[in-house]
Amino acid sequence: MRCDVKRARDNPFAVEHVLRLRYRFRDEDWPSFLNRLQSRNYRGAIVGPKGSGKTTLLEDLGEHLETLGLRVHRLFLNEQNRAYPAEFVRRAHGSLDERDVLLFDGCEQLSLPAWWRFRWETRRAGGLIITTHRPGRSPTLIECQTTRELFRDLVRSLHEPTTLASETLERLFEKHRGNLRDAIRELYDLAAVENSREANAITIDS
Repeated sequence: MRCDVKRARDNPFAVEHVLRLRYRFRDEDWPSFLNRLQSRNYRGAIVGPKGSGKTTLLEDLGEHLETLGLRVHRLFLNEQNRAYPAEFVRRAHGSLDERDVLLFDGCEQLSLPAWWRFRWETRRAGGLIITTHRPGRSPTLIECQTTRELFRDLVRSLHEPTTLASETLERLFEKHRGNLRDAIRELYDLAAVENSREANAITIDS
């Protein structure tokens, strides 16, 4: 007896597929973005709401900076991990120079005094690029925003040809207020339900 049931990884919206999506600029490209960044001495903030692509952009940026011969250091904080990166600061103390660029995802999890302390203790680094939900901690480098068109394009990249109705995508975009990460997570659940229905409809020969 054989039952050909799709596994979770076969879901077009599984994490391993979603992680292949890369950041898409609206009004510029990588050369112009890198030129702007260089003119700002590799310092600034990537600003935007949750699920707007900040982390993806920061990840992609790190790879580009490494191809330029810079030493990239990645730091990450979130609501579950707000601890001051004391171990990194301790290890980096005295060794940072103009070739080092710090990419700090979620720096706003630090209190303002802790943020200023971090900036002081890493001041010798050649660059410091952060992500935040709101502007203010560093001059804004780029504002990440989502659109319905972007959401549809990403869905098509994951699920082509897509059988999802435009009304479904519109509803999810509105429901999650433009948070594409959460909208795609719900698409995963919807696809899993559909796969389960298909599996239940299979005639099993014995």
